[in-house]
Amino acid sequence: MMFPTKPKRLLLCTDFDETITHEDTTSVLFGLANNSYGQAVTQYEDESNELRKRYEAQWQQTSSRKFDSEGLHEFLEGYSLVDLRSQYRVVTSQVLQGIPHQELAKAARTVEIRPDVVETLQLANDWKIISANWSTEVVRNVMLEAGADNKTKHIISNELRVDEQGLTTGEIDVKVQSAADKAKWIEKLRKEDTDSTIVYIGDSAMDLLALLTADVGIWVAPDTTTNSATLLQKLVGNYGIDTHPLFGYTSLHECVAKASGVANERPVLFTMTKWSQLKTIIEGNLQN
Repeated sequence: MMFPTKPKRLLLCTDFDETITHEDTTSVLFGLANNSYGQAVTQYEDESNELRKRYEAQWQQTSSRKFDSEGLHEFLEGYSLVDLRSQYRVVTSQVLQGIPHQELAKAARTVEIRPDVVETLQLANDWKIISANWSTEVVRNVMLEAGADNKTKHIISNELRVDEQGLTTGEIDVKVQSAADKAKWIEKLRKEDTDSTIVYIGDSAMDLLALLTADVGIWVAPDTTTNSATLLQKLVGNYGIDTHPLFGYTSLHECVAKASGVANERPVLFTMTKWSQLKTIIEGNLQN
Protein backbone atom coordinates (compact mmCIF):
# COMPACT_ATOMS: atom_id res chain seq x y z
CA MET A 1 0.00 0.00 0.00
CA MET A 2 1.30 3.48 -0.88
CA PHE A 3 1.07 6.31 1.61
CA PRO A 4 1.37 10.03 0.87
CA THR A 5 4.69 11.27 2.19
CA LYS A 6 4.03 14.84 3.23
CA PRO A 7 1.38 16.04 5.72
CA LYS A 8 -0.33 19.37 5.15
CA ARG A 9 0.60 20.60 8.62
CA LEU A 10 1.96 19.09 11.82
CA LEU A 11 0.94 20.09 15.34
CA LEU A 12 3.11 18.46 18.00
CA CYS A 13 1.58 18.39 21.48
CA THR A 14 3.51 17.09 24.43
CA ASP A 15 3.48 16.58 28.16
CA PHE A 16 6.25 18.30 30.12
CA ASP A 17 7.38 16.51 33.29
CA GLU A 18 9.35 13.34 32.50
CA THR A 19 8.38 13.60 28.83
CA ILE A 20 10.44 16.68 28.02
CA THR A 21 12.37 16.72 31.30
CA HIS A 22 14.42 13.91 32.80
CA GLU A 23 12.67 14.22 36.17
CA ASP A 24 9.43 15.57 37.64
CA THR A 25 9.88 19.27 38.44
CA THR A 26 7.48 19.33 41.39
CA SER A 27 10.52 18.94 43.62
CA VAL A 28 11.94 22.15 42.13
CA LEU A 29 8.88 24.10 43.31
CA PHE A 30 8.92 22.49 46.73
CA GLY A 31 12.63 23.26 46.98
CA LEU A 32 11.87 26.98 46.65
CA ALA A 33 9.28 26.89 49.42
CA ASN A 34 10.12 27.69 53.02
CA ASN A 35 7.23 25.55 54.24
CA SER A 36 7.23 21.84 55.01
CA TYR A 37 5.81 19.70 52.21
CA GLY A 38 6.70 16.19 53.38
CA GLN A 39 3.22 15.35 54.66
CA ALA A 40 1.56 16.43 51.40
CA VAL A 41 3.89 14.20 49.39
CA THR A 42 3.44 11.23 51.72
CA GLN A 43 -0.36 11.45 51.61
CA TYR A 44 -0.35 11.60 47.82
CA GLU A 45 1.93 8.57 47.56
CA ASP A 46 -0.16 6.60 50.06
CA GLU A 47 -3.44 7.33 48.26
CA SER A 48 -1.94 6.65 44.84
CA ASN A 49 -0.50 3.32 45.96
CA GLU A 50 -3.78 2.31 47.59
CA LEU A 51 -5.74 3.01 44.38
CA ARG A 52 -3.24 1.06 42.33
CA LYS A 53 -3.30 -1.95 44.67
CA ARG A 54 -7.10 -2.03 44.59
CA TYR A 55 -7.19 -2.14 40.80
CA GLU A 56 -4.27 -4.53 40.46
CA ALA A 57 -6.33 -7.09 42.35
CA GLN A 58 -9.03 -6.72 39.68
CA TRP A 59 -6.53 -6.84 36.83
CA GLN A 60 -5.17 -10.19 38.03
CA GLN A 61 -8.64 -11.68 37.62
CA THR A 62 -9.72 -10.08 34.37
CA SER A 63 -8.18 -8.25 31.44
CA SER A 64 -9.91 -7.08 28.28
CA ARG A 65 -9.09 -8.34 24.81
CA LYS A 66 -11.25 -5.56 23.42
CA PHE A 67 -10.92 -1.91 24.33
CA ASP A 68 -12.60 -1.29 27.69
CA SER A 69 -13.27 2.45 27.50
CA GLU A 70 -15.61 2.46 30.48
CA GLY A 71 -13.17 0.63 32.73
CA LEU A 72 -10.28 2.86 31.68
CA HIS A 73 -12.23 6.05 32.34
CA GLU A 74 -13.32 4.73 35.73
CA PHE A 75 -9.70 4.14 36.77
CA LEU A 76 -8.49 7.49 35.44
CA GLU A 77 -11.28 9.34 37.23
CA GLY A 78 -10.18 7.77 40.50
CA TYR A 79 -6.55 8.53 39.66
CA SER A 80 -7.42 12.17 38.96
CA LEU A 81 -9.31 12.45 42.27
CA VAL A 82 -6.15 11.41 44.11
CA ASP A 83 -4.26 14.16 42.30
CA LEU A 84 -7.03 16.68 42.95
CA ARG A 85 -7.00 15.96 46.68
CA SER A 86 -3.23 16.35 46.71
CA GLN A 87 -3.50 19.70 44.95
CA TYR A 88 -6.18 20.80 47.42
CA ARG A 89 -3.89 19.94 50.35
CA VAL A 90 -1.02 21.87 48.79
CA VAL A 91 -3.22 24.96 48.30
CA THR A 92 -4.99 24.89 51.67
CA SER A 93 -1.74 24.34 53.57
CA GLN A 94 -0.13 27.17 51.54
CA VAL A 95 2.99 25.07 51.06
CA LEU A 96 3.94 27.08 47.96
CA GLN A 97 3.27 30.51 49.46
CA GLY A 98 5.95 33.19 49.55
CA ILE A 99 8.16 32.17 46.62
CA PRO A 100 9.61 35.25 44.83
CA HIS A 101 8.41 35.18 41.21
CA GLN A 102 11.91 35.68 39.85
CA GLU A 103 13.08 32.58 41.72
CA LEU A 104 10.78 30.45 39.55
CA ALA A 105 12.72 31.53 36.47
CA LYS A 106 16.07 30.94 38.18
CA ALA A 107 15.04 27.48 39.32
CA ALA A 108 14.27 26.50 35.74
CA ARG A 109 17.99 26.68 34.97
CA THR A 110 18.56 23.57 37.08
CA VAL A 111 16.12 21.43 35.07
CA GLU A 112 17.58 19.09 32.46
CA ILE A 113 15.61 18.13 29.37
CA ARG A 114 15.91 15.09 27.17
CA PRO A 115 18.07 15.15 24.01
CA ASP A 116 16.48 16.23 20.70
CA VAL A 117 13.30 17.67 22.26
CA VAL A 118 13.72 21.23 21.02
CA GLU A 119 14.99 20.16 17.60
CA THR A 120 11.97 17.89 17.15
CA LEU A 121 9.43 20.51 18.23
CA GLN A 122 10.94 23.07 15.86
CA LEU A 123 10.37 20.76 12.89
CA ALA A 124 6.60 21.05 13.38
CA ASN A 125 4.40 23.83 12.01
CA ASP A 126 3.33 24.47 15.59
CA TRP A 127 3.78 22.88 19.00
CA LYS A 128 2.05 22.95 22.37
CA ILE A 129 2.96 21.78 25.85
CA ILE A 130 -0.10 20.47 27.71
CA SER A 131 0.95 20.00 31.31
CA ALA A 132 -0.48 19.64 34.81
CA ASN A 133 2.64 21.39 36.12
CA TRP A 134 1.82 24.02 38.72
CA SER A 135 3.98 26.77 37.19
CA THR A 136 3.80 27.98 33.61
CA GLU A 137 6.71 30.26 34.51
CA VAL A 138 8.93 27.28 35.26
CA VAL A 139 7.87 25.49 32.06
CA ARG A 140 8.40 28.60 29.94
CA ASN A 141 11.87 29.26 31.34
CA VAL A 142 12.97 25.65 31.02
CA MET A 143 12.14 25.84 27.32
CA LEU A 144 13.88 29.22 27.05
CA GLU A 145 17.04 27.80 28.63
CA ALA A 146 16.88 24.91 26.16
CA GLY A 147 16.77 27.31 23.21
CA ALA A 148 13.11 26.94 22.25
CA ASP A 149 10.69 29.72 21.39
CA ASN A 150 9.38 30.47 24.88
CA LYS A 151 6.21 32.31 23.95
CA THR A 152 3.40 31.58 26.40
CA LYS A 153 1.10 30.67 23.48
CA HIS A 154 2.94 27.36 23.29
CA ILE A 155 2.16 26.41 26.89
CA ILE A 156 -1.14 25.16 28.31
CA SER A 157 -0.48 24.67 32.00
CA ASN A 158 -1.37 25.83 35.50
CA GLU A 159 0.06 28.88 37.24
CA LEU A 160 0.94 29.88 40.77
CA ARG A 161 -0.78 33.14 41.65
CA VAL A 162 1.49 36.05 42.53
CA ASP A 163 0.61 39.01 44.78
CA GLU A 164 1.50 42.70 44.34
CA GLN A 165 4.84 42.12 46.05
CA GLY A 166 5.78 39.49 43.49
CA LEU A 167 5.40 36.58 45.92
CA THR A 168 3.37 33.44 45.28
CA THR A 169 0.15 33.28 47.29
CA GLY A 170 0.08 29.48 47.44
CA GLU A 171 -3.02 29.36 45.22
CA ILE A 172 -3.02 27.81 41.76
CA ASP A 173 -4.93 28.88 38.65
CA VAL A 174 -5.86 25.53 37.13
CA LYS A 175 -6.15 24.76 33.41
CA VAL A 176 -5.01 21.14 33.39
CA GLN A 177 -5.64 18.79 36.32
CA SER A 178 -6.76 15.44 34.94
CA ALA A 179 -6.32 13.00 32.08
CA ALA A 180 -9.72 14.13 30.79
CA ASP A 181 -8.55 17.77 30.81
CA LYS A 182 -5.64 16.91 28.54
CA ALA A 183 -7.92 15.07 26.12
CA LYS A 184 -10.28 18.07 26.05
CA TRP A 185 -7.40 20.36 25.12
CA ILE A 186 -6.52 18.06 22.21
CA GLU A 187 -10.14 18.19 21.04
CA LYS A 188 -10.15 21.99 21.35
CA LEU A 189 -6.95 22.30 19.33
CA ARG A 190 -8.39 20.01 16.65
CA LYS A 191 -11.45 22.25 16.27
CA GLU A 192 -9.21 25.32 15.98
CA ASP A 193 -6.83 23.71 13.48
CA THR A 194 -8.64 21.21 11.27
CA ASP A 195 -5.81 21.04 8.71
CA SER A 196 -3.15 19.60 11.02
CA THR A 197 -2.13 16.11 11.98
CA ILE A 198 -2.05 16.20 15.78
CA VAL A 199 0.64 14.14 17.48
CA TYR A 200 0.69 13.87 21.27
CA ILE A 201 3.72 12.65 23.24
CA GLY A 202 3.40 11.59 26.88
CA ASP A 203 4.82 9.26 29.49
CA SER A 204 2.18 8.54 32.15
CA ALA A 205 -1.39 7.57 32.97
CA MET A 206 -2.26 11.27 33.07
CA ASP A 207 -1.45 11.38 29.33
CA LEU A 208 -3.36 8.30 28.24
CA LEU A 209 -6.64 9.89 27.11
CA ALA A 210 -4.74 12.60 25.20
CA LEU A 211 -2.63 9.89 23.56
CA LEU A 212 -5.82 8.14 22.45
CA THR A 213 -7.51 11.38 21.31
CA ALA A 214 -4.67 12.61 19.09
CA ASP A 215 -4.28 11.41 15.50
CA VAL A 216 -1.02 9.78 16.61
CA GLY A 217 -0.29 9.04 20.27
CA ILE A 218 3.34 8.37 21.18
CA TRP A 219 4.30 6.96 24.55
CA VAL A 220 7.89 7.91 25.39
CA ALA A 221 9.46 5.43 27.81
CA PRO A 222 13.24 5.72 28.11
CA ASP A 223 13.05 3.65 31.31
CA THR A 224 10.24 1.10 31.51
CA THR A 225 10.94 0.39 35.21
CA THR A 226 9.72 3.75 36.53
CA ASN A 227 6.43 3.92 38.44
CA SER A 228 4.76 5.95 35.69
CA ALA A 229 5.89 3.55 32.95
CA THR A 230 4.85 0.39 34.80
CA LEU A 231 1.42 1.83 35.58
CA LEU A 232 0.86 2.91 31.98
CA GLN A 233 1.92 -0.53 30.80
CA LYS A 234 -0.66 -2.11 33.11
CA LEU A 235 -3.39 0.21 31.81
CA VAL A 236 -2.52 -0.52 28.19
CA GLY A 237 -2.42 -4.25 28.83
CA ASN A 238 -5.55 -4.53 30.95
CA TYR A 239 -7.89 -2.18 29.07
CA GLY A 240 -7.25 -3.43 25.54
CA ILE A 241 -4.84 -0.98 23.88
CA ASP A 242 -2.26 -2.06 21.29
CA THR A 243 1.26 -0.64 21.17
CA HIS A 244 3.69 -0.57 18.25
CA PRO A 245 7.34 0.58 18.27
CA LEU A 246 7.65 3.86 16.39
CA PHE A 247 10.91 2.78 14.76
CA GLY A 248 8.91 0.29 12.68
CA TYR A 249 7.35 3.17 10.70
CA THR A 250 8.86 5.52 8.14
CA SER A 251 6.26 8.30 8.08
CA LEU A 252 3.59 9.89 10.22
CA HIS A 253 1.10 9.06 7.47
CA GLU A 254 1.74 5.38 8.08
CA CYS A 255 1.16 5.95 11.80
CA VAL A 256 -2.10 7.82 11.15
CA ALA A 257 -3.28 5.05 8.83
CA LYS A 258 -2.44 2.39 11.41
CA ALA A 259 -4.09 4.27 14.28
CA SER A 260 -7.26 5.06 12.32
CA GLY A 261 -7.64 1.72 10.55
CA VAL A 262 -11.26 0.61 10.25
CA ALA A 263 -10.25 -2.95 11.11
CA ASN A 264 -8.91 -1.91 14.52
CA GLU A 265 -10.85 -3.39 17.43
CA ARG A 266 -8.39 -1.80 19.83
CA PRO A 267 -6.84 1.69 19.88
CA VAL A 268 -3.21 1.95 18.79
CA LEU A 269 -0.38 3.78 20.53
CA PHE A 270 3.20 4.05 19.35
CA THR A 271 6.21 3.74 21.64
CA MET A 272 9.60 5.38 21.51
CA THR A 273 12.57 5.36 23.85
CA LYS A 274 14.03 8.68 22.73
CA TRP A 275 12.93 11.81 20.91
CA SER A 276 15.40 11.28 18.07
CA GLN A 277 13.17 8.47 16.76
CA LEU A 278 10.33 10.93 16.13
CA LYS A 279 12.75 13.55 14.84
CA THR A 280 14.05 11.13 12.20
CA ILE A 281 10.53 10.37 10.93
CA ILE A 282 9.58 14.05 10.67
CA GLU A 283 12.84 14.93 8.91
CA GLY A 284 12.21 12.13 6.42
CA ASN A 285 8.73 13.51 5.69
CA LEU A 286 10.13 16.98 5.10
CA GLN A 287 12.75 15.73 2.66
CA ASN A 288 10.21 13.89 0.47
